Amino acid sequence: MTRLISASILALSLLTASSTAADWPVWRGPKGDGIVVDNAIPIKWSATENVLWKVPVPGTGQSSPIVSAGRIFLTSFDANTNDRLLLCFNQDDGKLLWKRTVLTAAPEKMHKQNSPASSTAAADGSSVWVTFLDGDKIAVACYDFAGKRVWSKAFDGFVCSHGFCGTPVLYGDLLIVNGDSDGDAFLAALDKGTGETRWKIERPNRTRSFSVPLFIEVEKQTQMVLAGSKSIAAFEPKTGKQLWVSDSATDKFVATVAFTDGTVFATGTSPTPTLVGIDPTGTGNVTKSHVRWSDTKGGSYVPSPLGFGKHFFVVTDTGIATLYVARTGKVIWSERLGSRLHHASPLLINDLIYCAADDGTTYVLKSGEEFEVVAKNALGEECHATPAVVDGRLYIRTAAHLWCVGEKPLRR
Repeated sequence: MTRLISASILALSLLTASSTAADWPVWRGPKGDGIVVDNAIPIKWSATENVLWKVPVPGTGQSSPIVSAGRIFLTSFDANTNDRLLLCFNQDDGKLLWKRTVLTAAPEKMHKQNSPASSTAAADGSSVWVTFLDGDKIAVACYDFAGKRVWSKAFDGFVCSHGFCGTPVLYGDLLIVNGDSDGDAFLAALDKGTGETRWKIERPNRTRSFSVPLFIEVEKQTQMVLAGSKSIAAFEPKTGKQLWVSDSATDKFVATVAFTDGTVFATGTSPTPTLVGIDPTGTGNVTKSHVRWSDTKGGSYVPSPLGFGKHFFVVTDTGIATLYVARTGKVIWSERLGSRLHHASPLLINDLIYCAADDGTTYVLKSGEEFEVVAKNALGEECHATPAVVDGRLYIRTAAHLWCVGEKPLRR
């Protein structure tokens, strides 16, 4: 019995170690949902407290850090040279290992709150993929971890007065690229090793959107759900076949959908504010048959929502935080946070909600049915990027720096 208990404790410790040591390979983590369990993540920090290292970031950008096999990757833009950059840092100490120019082109026309480096990279432990805009072309490139370019390709016909943000995601051996725009809008899957197009479908409404696909499991089937093109729709990720679609009065989605308690949740504000909860078990057009609830108040435009347990959480661009019942849309609480502008997406870490505001303050909230601010953590630098969470440390990109926040240095 003693040996059995010891073996169980060892197995549990190994399981815990593997779950907390996982990479952060794509935007919002391994599952793309912004939810992580890592008990070593601090609740409180400042510009001097619980900062393990802080390094300058060449260029500017609003993309988020990803972490893979001990490397941190960021995309950036050099305004002096018009270079679109891929940056690789050492996870342990923040040392810049290499910098590569992916392409050089004049900055695109864009929204004042966008940047030429808004798309977050994706990585799998040996390769890293990035997307940028090159004139009217969406450029996709793959590099190995030594900084050598493996392949690149481009898609023509991108048109959008708000600029570009087409964050790629991985599914098996596929790289998924969202090319929603007012021009030749598409959704495509590329062979991540060669760049060969496995499938490509047209987006019928040709409307700019910047949402990132989310993979969910519904009745033992993987669905790739995407908000954009005046709709919320689900696809088979291996083939691109559309499974269902729900029409929307919102044209231009930026926020990624959330999923919990059997409900897909989408939010957008342009031109019509929309909050909608959808049952994802339907087929065809489900606008009239599978929409569980909808509302036109409290929606966010840029920050993506969280879905956990029986709840959805949203923080609006103006800093109003709201907790909903997932299946009904009932508001449990809605409160304004201290900062007035939010563009980073919230994370759920150990059942606490971490909301990074534009002024560099991260609000830590309880996720229960009573609103409570647990901590306010100010770095004193503007922040638009969603943090990465790996091995008890937060990696936060601000306007000028990459920060490593944690209580204990990583030992390898």
